[in-house]
Amino acid sequence: MKPMPTEAEVAALQAKYGLSYHVNYAMHAQQMVGLEGKRVLEVGGSLPREFALQDLGASRWIALEHREYWDEVLSTGNVTGTPPEMGAATGQAARADDYQVQFGSIEKLPDNLAGAFDVVFSIAAFEHIARLPEALEQMHRALVPGGKLFSLFAPIWSSHSGHHMPDITDKAGTVWTVNNSPVPPWGHLLYRPMELYDLLRQRMDAETARELVYFVYGSPHINRLFLEDYVDIVSRSSFTVRIMAPQWAYPVPSHLQAQLAAMLPKRSDFSSCGLLLVLERTR
Repeated sequence: MKPMPTEAEVAALQAKYGLSYHVNYAMHAQQMVGLEGKRVLEVGGSLPREFALQDLGASRWIALEHREYWDEVLSTGNVTGTPPEMGAATGQAARADDYQVQFGSIEKLPDNLAGAFDVVFSIAAFEHIARLPEALEQMHRALVPGGKLFSLFAPIWSSHSGHHMPDITDKAGTVWTVNNSPVPPWGHLLYRPMELYDLLRQRMDAETARELVYFVYGSPHINRLFLEDYVDIVSRSSFTVRIMAPQWAYPVPSHLQAQLAAMLPKRSDFSSCGLLLVLERTR
């Protein structure tokens, strides 16, 4: 197994491929489940060919992207994340040592990809999968016995920034991003849609406010699952859980914790921003 790269080596890879967190996450997957020499199915992303096959050393890399997600996000006029540059129809055959980006849904895994992979690799994607129970069963089906799933993702709906708003430009030319979000921490949980709209109208025009309210409460491209939902869904899946660990705890002020607990009595964790999963197909 390749050793963990130094900070300088990570920075060099990020600069070379135009990536950010992707490099660190991939290196963690390398250490935790192994990617070198493996046949890998990437779900909800498409790492660059050279990075996947040479730097990570995978023998085969098939990336499965949901194109409709990118169509909606890019409609804001801003590039958020790393959209795929090319893709093929889901289910096209690929050589055993090939790299390919396919557009489609993991919930409808083509038969030719069943039992074809040693690793399912997914980063910053599970919060976007609406039919997560079915998606997990299809990921299980994609693996050979003994195969592993690695997933690391955030922000989840129950966290302070779980609204997952895209970058958006208002009529005055202000670009709103996660770094200057007009949605207050946990605002998507504390406010009803039109209450949030009234709050946003104090900072931007009506059209942009309406669009943001749509992305927060209506877009089909985030699943709005709470941490407890993920734990329950994963625990009921066909996988054997090796690691299921909440990530990036963000302190909740006591008055907000009390308010959220009163509003959502079956929920308790509003701190964890993400989740790390290492699952195994043992049957």
